[in-house]
Amino acid sequence: MRSFRPILATLVVLGALVAVVLVSRHRAPAPAAGSPTDTPAPTAVPGRLVLFFPGDDALLHREAREVPEMPPLGAPRVRLVVEELAAGSREGFATPFPWGAAVQAVFLDRAGNAYVDLSAPPADAVAGTDGELAVAYATTDSVVANCPGVEQVQLLFGGRQVVTLGHLDFSRPFRPRLELVAP
Repeated sequence: MRSFRPILATLVVLGALVAVVLVSRHRAPAPAAGSPTDTPAPTAVPGRLVLFFPGDDALLHREAREVPEMPPLGAPRVRLVVEELAAGSREGFATPFPWGAAVQAVFLDRAGNAYVDLSAPPADAVAGTDGELAVAYATTDSVVANCPGVEQVQLLFGGRQVVTLGHLDFSRPFRPRLELVAP
């Protein structure tokens, strides 16, 4: 009887291996490309932005705007916000960029800073402190309000960091200033 035990154990192990091989060959086929189990391509999702435009009272005024496609968070959304701001108000408020600014580049860092590079304004395009406040805080408040995770905005002009456009210090990032927003 003892001579049959090694043979019997060997047969059991071989039988288990054969069963594993047979089961692995009869798996369900993988779904074909384009089948309903594939992840569908993302579709354009409309969205709503809240933009801040300067008014005659030297305060920023909220303007809601529907956009046909809301990009994901990050640089694409920051770019959309600033481009919509540069397109101007639809409710009659002033533009924060009197020189017809274009967004040249946008990038984010891990500290929650958005860097927005605008085309450089011509000399004397931004008139006085109120004009500089409009550029800085219409942009900052609009970006922070619409882009979760962004806490500050550093404005660059023509690919360069500038110290000032005349009065206000543009050499460091701006935080939102809600006291400049009309009630």
